[in-house]
Order: sequence, then C-alpha cells, then structure tokens
Amino acid sequence: MQNPVNDVLLSVIVPVYNAAAYLERSINSLLMQDEQRFEAIFINDGSTDDSLAILQRVAHHPQFHIIEQPNMGVSAARNQGLRSARGKFICFLDADDFLPPTAFATWVTLMQENIGMCVGESQHFTPAGEPLDQPANRDAVRELTAAAAVNDLLYFHPRHGICDKVFRGDIIRQHQLRFNEEIFNFEDLLFVMNYLHLLQHQQVIVTERVVYHYVRSNNSATRSALREKHFSFARSFGRMKAFITPQHHRYYYHLVLKVSSSYISKGVNSHEFSKAFLDDYIALYRRNFRAWLASGPILTPWSLYFTLFFVSPRAVAQLRRLAGKT
Repeated sequence: MQNPVNDVLLSVIVPVYNAAAYLERSINSLLMQDEQRFEAIFINDGSTDDSLAILQRVAHHPQFHIIEQPNMGVSAARNQGLRSARGKFICFLDADDFLPPTAFATWVTLMQENIGMCVGESQHFTPAGEPLDQPANRDAVRELTAAAAVNDLLYFHPRHGICDKVFRGDIIRQHQLRFNEEIFNFEDLLFVMNYLHLLQHQQVIVTERVVYHYVRSNNSATRSALREKHFSFARSFGRMKAFITPQHHRYYYHLVLKVSSSYISKGVNSHEFSKAFLDDYIALYRRNFRAWLASGPILTPWSLYFTLFFVSPRAVAQLRRLAGKT
C-alpha cells in the first residue's frame, strides 16, 4: 500500500488470528455498511487455520487490503494497520466480532471538525449470533472535554476497549501513536488515554447508538487461563500515569485497585504462580492504595473492599473464591 494520504474517509483495522469460524460474518458486516467510503485493512497475524484462504477469496474487493505477517500479537497487527491506514478517521474491528450496518454512517455523522473522538454502544452476542442484551440504541449524545472523557471512561461509564471508538487519523499520524507491543492487558485503554492526552481543544462525543457487535467467547484475557502476560496490566497502568493529571487521580487509582485486586485474587486461587511473584503485585497494590488515599478517595462500598484487601489480600482472595467471584 502507498504512504497514508487523506483520500479515504474511514479506515477500519482488522487483526486476524485463527478466526476462520467467524471471519466471513465479520467481512459481510463490512460489505453491508450504509456508509461505503471506507477501506478495510486485514492483518493476517500468522493464522494456522483457514483465515488466510477466506481473506484471499475477498481480496479482489477494491476496499479490502490484506497484509500478512508472522504471528506477533494483536498489538503488532494493529500497529501494522495503523502504518497503512489512509483514512480521515480510524476505527478497529476484531475478526470474531461484527458491525451493525449503520456503524460507519454513525461515525461519519458525529465526527464533525470540533470532535476528536467518538464512543458508541456495544451489543453483545453469543458465538452463534444470538443477542445477549438489548441496548437502547438511541440518538442521544453527550459532549465532553477530553479531560472529562478520561474520568468518564475510567469510572463513570467505563469503556476500556478500542473497538467502540473512532479516532482522527491526522492525530494518530502526527504523533505516530501506536499500541505497546510488550503489554498484553489493558493496552487498549493505554492507547485511548494516550490519544485523549494528545487532543487539544477538540471534544469527545459519547453516543447511545450501537456501533459494535461484540461476540462473547472464552478466548479473551479475562476468560482464558491466567498467564504471567495478563499481569502486564500493571505496566499499562504505570505508563498511563504519564497521560493523566491530578483531576483524574482518584478515578484512575480506583480502577487500578479494582483490576489489581481481581488479578491478584485469580493468581492466588489458581496456585499457578510463586509466592514471590504475587508478593510483588501485592506490594504494588499497597503502594497504589496509599496513592488512592492521598488522591481523595471516592467513598463507595468498594472503599471497604479495597481496605480489606490492603490488610489481607490472600484472605480476601479466598473469600472471593468461596463467593464464586474468581
């Protein structure tokens, strides 16, 4: 592909790794878009199933671009897509998910010149395509400053993923914004916080329109067997601190403590990790707990939980297991 130039309205980046069971549905959802001024960049990330064959069958489509690379992970695949994307706007689609027909039209309508990012609703489906919820799917929107959007996404209306959002291509290209390929958990949120940090006077729109169909499976980081790489959430939040200001601290640390206590509990109850490994994350939790106290904590039922976890994390982890929380 040629160097990025703004002659495409919207680029959608689709990492593909062993997604043959769902890939045709994902592709069809692109072909059915009401707004057709887009390019789709598929990055085959070393798939060993029939994913590449499926992509090759649609390679003749002028809007589809296929890139092959050895298996390097979803962040490397997305970064390859970002290097190739020519669109004025950029969004992301996971190959086992799909889009409602109005997704791109919604993005294009909302991304006016003063808007730096849009966030939409997701509807959840089973792998067979059966809906698990019914969002309102209304035209209602909220307009936020970039600073307010940080608190909104961290705490008030948590949205930690990448696929329910659309970004301005010029901002990504100007700052060469990329995903951190050494982080395997919460790397999406790190990217979003970095992007919001780069916004100047542009606003963020949050719409109640459904823009994404998320397929729930057992393959996500939160559902698959816990591995050391999942604890890279700590590095993600550590890097994120560079992009937030004191007005965000209590919401940031609230989320850090929720995530940390969850993964520490899973680690304790899995019996797959050494005591020394978990002790390092418990020490980090306690440092973040003290920072949370200093930030002017939000007094909710979580406050008691965070305090109990600070005092005796392993006991709380066992109680979580008994309660069926991990």
